[in-house]
Amino acid sequence: MPSPHHPRRPAPFVALAAAAALALMSLTGCGSGDGGKVSASGTAEVKLGVIPIIDIAPVKLGVAKGIFAKHRLTVTTQNAQGGAAIVPAVVSGDFQFGYSNIVSLLVAKQKGVPVTMVSVGARASKDEMNDGSGQLMTRDASITKVADLKGKKVAVNTLKGINEVAVASSLRKNGLQPGDVKLVEVPIPNMPAALKSGQVDAAMLSEPFITVVKGQGAKPLPVSYAGMGAGLPFAGWFTSKQFAAENPDVVKRFTAALKESMAYAEQHPDEARAALDGYLKLDKGLSGKVTLPGWNPEAGKAEIAPLAKLTVETGLIEDTGPLDDLVAR
Repeated sequence: MPSPHHPRRPAPFVALAAAAALALMSLTGCGSGDGGKVSASGTAEVKLGVIPIIDIAPVKLGVAKGIFAKHRLTVTTQNAQGGAAIVPAVVSGDFQFGYSNIVSLLVAKQKGVPVTMVSVGARASKDEMNDGSGQLMTRDASITKVADLKGKKVAVNTLKGINEVAVASSLRKNGLQPGDVKLVEVPIPNMPAALKSGQVDAAMLSEPFITVVKGQGAKPLPVSYAGMGAGLPFAGWFTSKQFAAENPDVVKRFTAALKESMAYAEQHPDEARAALDGYLKLDKGLSGKVTLPGWNPEAGKAEIAPLAKLTVETGLIEDTGPLDDLVAR
């Protein structure tokens, strides 16, 4: 029998990577413009760009529980590799809404990309050694502290995003420079295999893949989203400024359904964990072991400002000005 800490077979991870690749391929095309259609009954069809990780469990749960339907929304999702890939797809109209780490959104705003955040998507935990959304994991016995990462290869899902900032900020706190490690782009579902094969020495993982690699002998290092700030808002749901201007009622309903779904997930953690089994092929019992992020969606500029400052210090944006245009309050 397969171990409860391992996926049943490699195929699901390959499939997820393929889904991410398909999402990336769609970015080269023009926006189809069919999304956001509103029926005679007032129901709107919306397509979401997502990452196949624990963070999006509330949306999957909200769809299953009829929360989005109650708000007259028909939701479909498509996987992508990360926020840096989802942003252009939202702007082009391939997706009406997307999920992204806030760093990628700040970088986009710095470049003048017309996006606006409608809700915080997830928050860091309060334990820098146990963050379900972003935790650096290693199988290398010679790496016992952050300083040991010097000269090593570290996997991140996309460059110029939240994981690059998390790694860089931790390196600086421990007397190293960001250039002291080599960042390698690897889709999150492929990271367990990359660690096992030695392709990378450490990887910034999200659940359920953190639990997967723990079962393979990996251990955490104090490099995580929580390491940047306990409870820090690090990701958000967003849309294009054009879609928001043309469809204010749809945006209002989506935001309300999203917040209701996140509140439900926070109040029913077992159901949130179980929702993973609906979009990831995992061994029986694995989803029940994962660490959940925080899903309180209420956050303004003041709470997000520390992450914007770290993004400036990492050199990904010039100043914190992009935050003013990204978040309304």
